[in-house]
Amino acid sequence: MVTRRELLGATAAGVTVGAAGCSAIPFLGNEPLEFEATRATVPASTREETGYEEKEVAQDVIERTFEVAGQSQDVVVTNWQAECDKAIDVGDLVEQDLPTDESARAAIFTVLSTPQVSVLGRSFNPVEDMDSRELAQQVQDNYDGMEDIEQVGEDGALVAGQETTAGEFSTEAQLAETDRTVELAMHITEAVEVGEDFVVAVGAYPRPVREVERDNVFAMMEAVEHEGGE
Repeated sequence: MVTRRELLGATAAGVTVGAAGCSAIPFLGNEPLEFEATRATVPASTREETGYEEKEVAQDVIERTFEVAGQSQDVVVTNWQAECDKAIDVGDLVEQDLPTDESARAAIFTVLSTPQVSVLGRSFNPVEDMDSRELAQQVQDNYDGMEDIEQVGEDGALVAGQETTAGEFSTEAQLAETDRTVELAMHITEAVEVGEDFVVAVGAYPRPVREVERDNVFAMMEAVEHEGGE
């Protein structure tokens, strides 16, 4: 299927700072401009309640060089990404005759903290103005195995105590453990401003378990803790 690593990597690439979004950064000298986010995570109590496990909390460093008025400006952006996943019973996902005691880590949740890239009082991080549909398109563009993401709904959501909008999307993915294709539901929030960062949350799971996993995803969104949010 769309593995946790592949989907999370595509998500991070889709919502982090790119050349188009940062092209207007002013030239401020020969030294690189460096921006580092503060990490955002899901607390252990919420992971335990929802059945998810934390797999990794890691930095993602992006380096770019921009041409500004004939001068080269180096920019280094450090994002934080927290990854969680959950085992889902294979028997709940497909109708074929398969052992019901098998499971696949088919439900995933990630929270990305990316710096505002603030220069002279202005933010140059494009995620600030992207809606959930645009973020979903970036995910699709950065993962070759995902096609035809369709928006099927939209909900209000809380992320790190901030109100935002979460788009719901549908796509198909293959379960690597069973070699069967299932419909995948994905929830992507628009960025919220927390401290000096923007925070985006993404949850995805096989649509047959939506009745349970949708509530789990939104519970984790609301529980997100940002170390610089106070």
